[in-house]
Amino acid sequence: VNVYNTVKEPAFPYIDVPEDSWFYDYAFDLYKNNIMTGLDETHFGPEVAMNRAQFAVILHRMTNRPAEDYNLVFPDVLDDFWYSDAIMWASENDIVTGYAHSGTFGPADSVTREQMAVMMYRYANYKDWDVSGTVSLERYPDGGSVSEFAKKAMEWAVGTGIITGEDGKLNPQGRVNRAVCATIMTRMWEVYQ
Repeated sequence: VNVYNTVKEPAFPYIDVPEDSWFYDYAFDLYKNNIMTGLDETHFGPEVAMNRAQFAVILHRMTNRPAEDYNLVFPDVLDDFWYSDAIMWASENDIVTGYAHSGTFGPADSVTREQMAVMMYRYANYKDWDVSGTVSLERYPDGGSVSEFAKKAMEWAVGTGIITGEDGKLNPQGRVNRAVCATIMTRMWEVYQ
């Protein structure tokens, strides 16, 4: 037995993610890489809707948390909140934008599947990843309901297999829960790492 190269896996502390859960491996991979943590020390919150601030934090962590000075870009993102640095970084690098109608970011708003695709697509561009693998959304019965601002991003996310649909549909305006977010983020991680 080689005791010098033994790496012990961190313990997975979330009591609401049993080992036989369909998303266990995805949640655990993100946890051990310190990309996605729980709602508290013992709860992952798999069925809880992912909000826009949490998603910005995940992307920020995937980039090793680069520092960014605070600027009042969004009136609803103040300095020194747990998500302020992540949103400032994501805004500065054109990964996130606010709502066109209000100029706000909506940190507590549930992120939709198409919003998530757009942020991931912008992140992929920021990282200079190949985003040419796209497919038509016509094979999905609700492919035509993808908002215009998200069409290219959703074509990329589906084309790379990062988003595969739910029950044969894209559900572009549907909310993303934390279990689904962990799954989608792990797929992106696996495609590009």
